Amino acid sequence: MGEAYCPQFMGQRVSEWEATAMRQHDREKAKAAASATQQVRSDMQEELEGTKQQRRRATRDREKARQLDRQREEIHPSGVLSELESLRPPPPASLRLPEAKPDPDREYPVQVLPIRPFKTENDA
Repeated sequence: MGEAYCPQFMGQRVSEWEATAMRQHDREKAKAAASATQQVRSDMQEELEGTKQQRRRATRDREKARQLDRQREEIHPSGVLSELESLRPPPPASLRLPEAKPDPDREYPVQVLPIRPFKTENDA
């Protein structure tokens, strides 16, 4: 067999069957990479679709809750609303901040630092 001189194999002497085998190997690697890429892309697309559906569902639930809250006063009389408010569980303590207490005066030592005057170009 003769030798193949391809631009891909510049400066190398590669036989025709070696060049064919190398090209076939490169094609197989490219196919494997393309299929892996396609799999990743499809997974990302499915994840995006899932998050879109979750977002749509959450938006719809919030809107429905908002509409029910607006209608609540029309549906229930004030006595029932006050009873429902008393039955509502208190919000969790982890969301509440502790009561703010101001710091007592002069409790922490304060070091007064000397201030040097700023010299300008004309002062020098």
